[in-house]
Amino acid sequence: MYSNKNIEDSQEAQERIDAYLMGKLDEVALADFETQMRLFPNFRAKVDEQRILFKSVEAYNLKNSLDEYHAEIENIPEKKGINMGWLALAASFIILITVSIWAILSSGNSSKKVFADNFKPDPGLPTTMGTSSEYDFYYGMVNYKRKEYAEAISRWEPIYGANPENDTLVYFLGVANLAEGNVRQAKKYLQMAKKKTESTFYEDAKYYLALSLLKENKIDEAVETLENSSSSTNITLLKQINDL
Repeated sequence: MYSNKNIEDSQEAQERIDAYLMGKLDEVALADFETQMRLFPNFRAKVDEQRILFKSVEAYNLKNSLDEYHAEIENIPEKKGINMGWLALAASFIILITVSIWAILSSGNSSKKVFADNFKPDPGLPTTMGTSSEYDFYYGMVNYKRKEYAEAISRWEPIYGANPENDTLVYFLGVANLAEGNVRQAKKYLQMAKKKTESTFYEDAKYYLALSLLKENKIDEAVETLENSSSSTNITLLKQINDL
């Protein structure tokens, strides 16, 4: 089991946060890190604080670069007939840096950013084959776990047509479509999954449905979807959305 205190306070944890923010974790370490964020809201908050610090440092460095560039421009002696092409290039460079600084400073929370920070497909079910009638479902699960979402969807949709009440199938069709970028289809399946209040996937369905709504910038609907959630992961996501 993970220890929340150890995760938050250790030097190793800080180094792993830095590696995560710089995109240096391998696939296994990344999956483990994101699991910890989902399990421990305090750890997630620490990661968010470090992300803000990273952005501030980056913005500061860009600002210093811009100040130095301006100083160099001011120190260039005046020359008669200065090259107009050089002036145009310099102006373009200044505009580029200014826009970059603006993008960093204004890239706080947004619905797309919250989606990107929180979306990771459900890891899926064990793929031990059951009866012959379940073969196509589990074959599709193999595709899903390989991130072959289109193939998984093509295997699962005919099964759904014959058994639309299967909560497991409806849920994974929703997540697979969201992973594939089919937001409208994802919403359709996840809204159905959300209605199955006794399902094992009920809280997870609300989580992914809220993310699909964020993808369309439907913030109020995402908030409504997550209200009264009992899942700590959903509560954490709801707080991030309310901060938008």
